[in-house]
Amino acid sequence: MFDESSATNLVPRHHTLDGFVEAVSQADGVGLTDVDTLTTLVVRTDNSVYQITILQGHTREVLVKGGVFFPEHTRACLSGSSRGRGGLKMGWIGIGLHIEFHFAEQWMITSHVREIAIDPSTTARPC
Repeated sequence: MFDESSATNLVPRHHTLDGFVEAVSQADGVGLTDVDTLTTLVVRTDNSVYQITILQGHTREVLVKGGVFFPEHTRACLSGSSRGRGGLKMGWIGIGLHIEFHFAEQWMITSHVREIAIDPSTTARPC
């Protein structure tokens, strides 16, 4: 007979869907649709700094520059944030999580996000 109490010891909670949902709900972050088009986010990870300009938040289309993979501005799809293995919050950048990009038939996953800031020179200003 299956003992439900022992099942929780088989897979650590942080590797489960419930664990992912819990972690994402407690993390600070930025949704791509929550900022204006052409806003640039400056995202610092453990290993790099990225400039991410939102082209179309609802389609997750961005220009990204930074790190080893993006030495120049590159058009990409910012899929979302994950723990690095399964579970993805679409169109969102979360502190403590990894960003997943898709570009030129490749996938790239960043190291952990440590800080997100909006580049003030790219925010909308009244005419």
